[in-house]
Formats: sequence, structure tokens, C-alpha cells
Amino acid sequence: MDLYSIILSATIPIFLVMAAGVVTHRIGWLENDIETGVMRLALNLLVPCLIIDVVVGNPALEKVSVVVWGIGLGFMIIVLGYPIAYLIGLIFGLQKGNGRRTFSIVAAIQNYGYLPLPIIATLFPDEPGPIALVFIHGLGVEIALWTVGLLILSRHPGAPWKKLINGPFIAVVISLTLNYSGGYVWIPDVLRTAMHMLGVTAIPISIFMIGAIISRLYDRNIWSHAARTASASILTRLIILPMMILAIIRFLPVPADLAKVLVIQAGMPAAIMPIVVARLYDGHVPTAIKVVLITSFASILTAPAVIAFGMRLLDLVP
Repeated sequence: MDLYSIILSATIPIFLVMAAGVVTHRIGWLENDIETGVMRLALNLLVPCLIIDVVVGNPALEKVSVVVWGIGLGFMIIVLGYPIAYLIGLIFGLQKGNGRRTFSIVAAIQNYGYLPLPIIATLFPDEPGPIALVFIHGLGVEIALWTVGLLILSRHPGAPWKKLINGPFIAVVISLTLNYSGGYVWIPDVLRTAMHMLGVTAIPISIFMIGAIISRLYDRNIWSHAARTASASILTRLIILPMMILAIIRFLPVPADLAKVLVIQAGMPAAIMPIVVARLYDGHVPTAIKVVLITSFASILTAPAVIAFGMRLLDLVP
């Protein structure tokens, strides 16, 4: 089987699980209260258990430099993406006050957590480093979103750092502290087993709920006059920014495990979290929804191609 087919076979199940979330929401099995409760459960319990399970005691994270690279590039890639997305929005005629700043935030941030994880687990099943570095890299992305991104979107004089202090953030900090203090050796096996059991449910449940959220956000009315946003979204999120990420890996001394993570990240569509940020901080929500929906649908075809191209270019074929 060729590399493209291997990656396609790893990505199709993800979108099938998302589709199950869409259908479940459409037929009325998921009420809003249930949806909110499941997402809180995933964010505050299941994902933190997964992080602790894959990060604590992970030999690939023994060097502090690897962690610094992961957080630093997570932050840098997003911050570099903001002006690129803003410029493309300007070129395509997105108007100030009518979605240009929102576009620059949403298009610049790839789905950095739930979608890449199962692809990485499929492509690198025997390597502990890449799956752990997804969360380390994600911490840098979160910092870029809640600081520079929020300043661009809301033009507030300060960023609400408390939004950054969530379940995954705390889990990453605890895990790294246990790693570098050696405290992880004192964790009872029964507790590690329980966290593993909870953690393995985080990915399918989170992907399923992404589908449900997309279904809830979907509105036919938002597609009026959507051609410019669609074109700008695909060009920015699925073509130009992936090229930027691959160039960073190619020309900087990025650790090998992190390079594998970034190649997968390069193929991802826009993240859903910036929609929430747009709602909370006076962004243009219809634009945010259009960017996420358009890039999510298009990435079914583009993600395998981008990932396969990047892995060949950088000699990362497993």
C-alpha cells in the first residue's frame, strides 16, 4: 500500500466518527445540556488522564530542549500565521468589522489536538515521542491563542491568562514536573491503569463531539456570499500555512519526534476553539464558523496529500 493510501486509511475513520456525531445530533439524541456535559468531561477528566498516561515517564521527553522546542514552535507557528491570514483576508476583500480579524485568528490555528492524535497513533504506533509531543506543542498553541490571538481579536489591553489554566494545561504541567523531579516512579500501578482506561476514551469521544458541534453550528444562511471566505480559507489554512510549517521543519533543527507531529499538524483543518473565542470576545462568529466548516470538509481530501508530501519531503516515512 502506498503512503497516501496508508494516511487516507488513517484519516477516514476520524471523519466517520465525526459524521456519527453529526448524525446523532441531527436526529436529536444529543441535547445541548448533554453535549456541554460531555465536552466538560472530556476537557477536565478524559484528556488530562490521556496526557498524564502518555507524558509521565516518557523517555522521549527526557531532554528539556525537546519540550522547549515543542512549546516554542507551537507558539511561533501560530503567531507567524496571524499576519499571513490577515493579509490573505485583506487580498480577498474581507472587510474590517465584518470578519477580517476573526478570519486571521481562526484560519491561522489548525486543529492541534484531537484530530492529529489518531493519525499519529496509526502512523507511529511503536514510538512514544510523537503522541506525547502533541500535547506539549498544543500548550504553545494555546498560549498563542489566549495572548496574541485575543489581543488581535478583541484589542483588549491584556489577555485573560486564566482561560489558559484548563484541564490539559494543568495535566501537562503536572506531568512534566513528575518527569523532571523523578516523582513519577511513586505513582501506583493501579492509578496508572485507571488513568489509561479513562485516557483511551478521550480521542473517540472528543472527535465524536466535534462532529456534534459542527452539526449544531451548521446553518444554511451562513453560506450566502461565502465564496471569498471559502477561497481565502482553503488558500490560507490548507495550502500556504502547511507550506510554512514544512519549511520550518526543513530549515530548522527540529527534533525528529516533533517533526513528525508538525507534519501531521500541517494537514489539519481549522480548530473549533477559536469559534468559542469569537463568541466571547466580539468576533465575527459567522466567519469563524465558515472557516472551520469549509476547511474541515476540504481536509478530507487535502490532509492525506499534505501529510504524505511532507513525510516524503522530510524523509519521515515510517
